[in-house]
Amino acid sequence: MAREYGKAGHGARQMGSKRELKYTAIAGLMLLLLWLWFANIGSMTKLGLPVVILMVFGFRMAVNELEKKGKHFKKRANDAYRGARAEEKVAERLASLPESYVSFHDLSFPGFNVDHIAVGPGGVFVIETKSHGGKVTNNGNALLLNGHAPEKDFINQTWSQTYHIRNLIKEHLGTEIPAKPVLCFSNAFVQVRGSVKGVDVVNGGYLNTFIAKQKTVLNNEMIKKVSAALRSATSIAEPEKRKCPHCQTELVLRQYQSGQKIGQQFYACLPCKKGFPIS
Repeated sequence: MAREYGKAGHGARQMGSKRELKYTAIAGLMLLLLWLWFANIGSMTKLGLPVVILMVFGFRMAVNELEKKGKHFKKRANDAYRGARAEEKVAERLASLPESYVSFHDLSFPGFNVDHIAVGPGGVFVIETKSHGGKVTNNGNALLLNGHAPEKDFINQTWSQTYHIRNLIKEHLGTEIPAKPVLCFSNAFVQVRGSVKGVDVVNGGYLNTFIAKQKTVLNNEMIKKVSAALRSATSIAEPEKRKCPHCQTELVLRQYQSGQKIGQQFYACLPCKKGFPIS
């Protein structure tokens, strides 16, 4: 099993929570406006019909605008939660890589974050995760989602993150380490063969196979140095090592995928199939 650092989907879930709070605040404001309107409707009728008509028109515009903003934040919150679940699924896949690999999740940098980085014999893989469904194809160097260009330039986004990680590693180690940009769709049917503008496009089920097929370019010593550089640059601490009280196997960090504790971490013993609270 690959060693893991960071908590997949944590940043996306925080973003979803903030957007949900905005949606709740807007809904509360709409209820307040409605209450004020009906509470003062008697007083407003004394102002005359033209004034009342103008006030009704203005009130309707204000409510419509608030409703539009509320729906926008609700959709963005749902998108963030869906993205968090996709990142957690990819993290589960990366956790099953061989022990020679190290995986990092949800690395934050000024202005952006990197969903996953896998470091192992096959090199450094910078993985951008997308939760979109449907069919992913390409028309030459253009990536298509259900036959259309996606709302964002996923290829440029993945390259931008990869360049940043390359430069970060070079600054810490004084030597350039190749890093592969990977765009991973957790729910879509990927029909892309090869790469798009140098970015390998895969689905979640094929991700580990793709990584395993790469030629060996890093030895164990270099894997340790690259991993240490990433931990240092992102302030990710070495995870606590704990052993199963039943079989003495080293426990691994996992996340609840459903229920009241969804997103929370716990220690798991894979041979015994038992879970233990972090505390």
